[in-house]
Amino acid sequence: MGMMYFEDLNVGDSWASSECPVDHDEMLTYGRTNDPWPIHVNPEAAAKSPFGGLIASGGYTISLMYRLSHEIVNQPDRTWAFLGGFDWHVKFLEPVRSGDRLHERITILEKRLSSKPGRGIVKHFIELINDRKRVVLSIESTALLATRSQ
Repeated sequence: MGMMYFEDLNVGDSWASSECPVDHDEMLTYGRTNDPWPIHVNPEAAAKSPFGGLIASGGYTISLMYRLSHEIVNQPDRTWAFLGGFDWHVKFLEPVRSGDRLHERITILEKRLSSKPGRGIVKHFIELINDRKRVVLSIESTALLATRSQ
């Protein structure tokens, strides 16, 4: 298929990624470097929290979402003509823990042409789902994609 333009996406289209394991050391390194709250980096303190143990930082969870998104939208046989994103509605629905296996699903919700030539506006829904079939992160996102005719 190659490049996927605005016209190639249809409302209801959906794609799923492969699984990505949540690596304990990577999760801790991210937390220590970027979000050192005790629930992300201190096993003893996290055990006493309402979560009962270490949980991934939201930033790390979003990083995993990006990693899996590229598997869907940025491949040699299927690269979206992405021009940029401008609206996110993020929900952290379940804690993410080391050892979880996550996959992603992207579904097209709405689309319309932009008022500017050569661009289309696509609203899509991103879900990060754990191996227990629970959605841990959802993002309703709006992005600009190039149209086939510029």
